[in-house]
Amino acid sequence: MKANTIKIWEGPSKLDGAPIMVLLTGIAKSSANTKTGDLLQTWILRLDKAPHHAVKDGSDASVCGNCPLRPALFVKGEVSDRPCYVKTFQAPLSTWKANRGLPVSSPETVRALVAGRRVRRGSYGDPAAVPAYVWDNLADRPGTGYTHQWRRSPELATQVMASVHTTQEATQAHILGFRTFRVTKNAEDLTANEILCPASKEAGARTTCEKCNLCDGSRGPSDRRKSIVIVNH
Repeated sequence: MKANTIKIWEGPSKLDGAPIMVLLTGIAKSSANTKTGDLLQTWILRLDKAPHHAVKDGSDASVCGNCPLRPALFVKGEVSDRPCYVKTFQAPLSTWKANRGLPVSSPETVRALVAGRRVRRGSYGDPAAVPAYVWDNLADRPGTGYTHQWRRSPELATQVMASVHTTQEATQAHILGFRTFRVTKNAEDLTANEILCPASKEAGARTTCEKCNLCDGSRGPSDRRKSIVIVNH
């Protein structure tokens, strides 16, 4: 029987050197998330500490870096009225508990199990915490991914979107080669280079992330696709 979860990497976080791991789920059983659709999910987690405890003591910095939505860094109204929506005591915790003792699968095994399916890079955690070659190994087809560490990780521009909260940040990220995913409070707040997320409620939820592929990073200077905006709820 095909496993539903494998460990695709473990090692020191690129953000602070603490031990972390990457678990890939949804191999045998698809995610129930109706927005993302049938994307394989990846969870970037502290190896030595339960995710809900890491959030409380601030050691989630190992996997989330300087994200302003981290509870330890969150200032209401600065970029959002709410901190990160991920409930770490739910899916991240159950995934950590059940799978942290798994051996690391070989790159060849990972590629065979992914078998051309699209992957969500960082269902929890920031892809920049992990060496880029780990994501390169999953790159047969476009997927999705977002990083708040875009200033320090320009090598990820072809893999993920830069998570930004202002048009000024978006401009800075574009200069570094990223397309952007911007969170706003107003669905009308779009620049000429942006569109609403097609899978969002405001855009009519007319597709899923798995089918859309607009959040797969940049294809280089010739990539004319617009960047994405979503309304913060």
